[in-house]
Amino acid sequence: MTIAVQTYSRAQILQTRLQDEGIECYLSNVNLIHSVISGGVKVRVNEKDLDAALRVVEKVSELYRGKEEDLLDKKVQRILVPIDFSDYSVNACRYAVGLATKLGAEIKLMHVYYNPIINSMPLTDTYYYQVNMDEIIREIEVRAKRNIEKFYQDLQKQLAEEGISDVKLDYALQRGIASEEIIRKSEDYEPDVIIIGTRGAGAQENDLIGSVTAKVMEEAKVPLLVIPEDAKYEGIHTINILYVTDFDDSDYVSIKKLMRLMEPFSIRFYCMHVGDTDSSSWDKAKMNHMREKLAELGPSREVDCQIVEGDDPVKAVEAYIQEKRIDILSMVTHKQGLLARFFRPDMARKVLFHTNTPFLVFHAKD
Repeated sequence: MTIAVQTYSRAQILQTRLQDEGIECYLSNVNLIHSVISGGVKVRVNEKDLDAALRVVEKVSELYRGKEEDLLDKKVQRILVPIDFSDYSVNACRYAVGLATKLGAEIKLMHVYYNPIINSMPLTDTYYYQVNMDEIIREIEVRAKRNIEKFYQDLQKQLAEEGISDVKLDYALQRGIASEEIIRKSEDYEPDVIIIGTRGAGAQENDLIGSVTAKVMEEAKVPLLVIPEDAKYEGIHTINILYVTDFDDSDYVSIKKLMRLMEPFSIRFYCMHVGDTDSSSWDKAKMNHMREKLAELGPSREVDCQIVEGDDPVKAVEAYIQEKRIDILSMVTHKQGLLARFFRPDMARKVLFHTNTPFLVFHAKD
């Protein structure tokens, strides 16, 4: 029975640890995967050794959590909110203010304005084109500066009208490609979470979740909270959170980050795995272990862990969201894996748009 799919070096370490515990272990796909390529080597044990093997897998996983886990007790202090002055940017700000008020965090608004790309042209036209382009860039910059200052002032006024005086608010203006500058800013500013708005059900068919949001989701190393345009902010009281797991090594760290982010709130925590109609004993053992770890992380939290049967993970998650009235959907993202299945164009809209559910993504270290 396969208990893990790892890089070659990590599979060897796990195999050694299992054998040290007297657990018979086999590696498969070793000859198919070059040792430096991520993923692919299967670690297998006999079904009778599942429980003991699970404990060894957890110990080995702890070796790779490294310094990241040591920082998890740090208080949430910074929230980065990219804006483009749209309605869904305003909606994202509502959520950011709600979080910042509870967490005592500061908010950094960020707007990236377009940087025109100068194409090659005949030499005789270059000077005239450059002069006009410089004027266009200056005009774009002036307009962007005016817009972000107004947005900032309007938000400050709104906070004052609502009696919110303890949220520090600032803004940054940057020229360039939006996704690249947001990722660069997140590395420089080091926010605890990025909150970004995206189009809702009225988006065009070819606009999956917005190219900027998709790129930031793929590359940013900090948690990203995606707020659909039609998600209704009605204050943050008791929050129903659904964490969808594929039993990834990054789950434990991600859930600790999630618990830290939601620490001031009353939450009901749901954890689900979408399995085949005949879920394996290994999946059940891993879910039982997940339940135990969640109890340690949040002993006072309401926690519900389930393996949901279904051939279509998106439909299963969508039904679960409706049944449990989920407020935030969360999971770990890889370039390959569970999230990739959600991002097929014909499926992603159902989860991200049709349910109008905010989507919290944690980046796994592949």
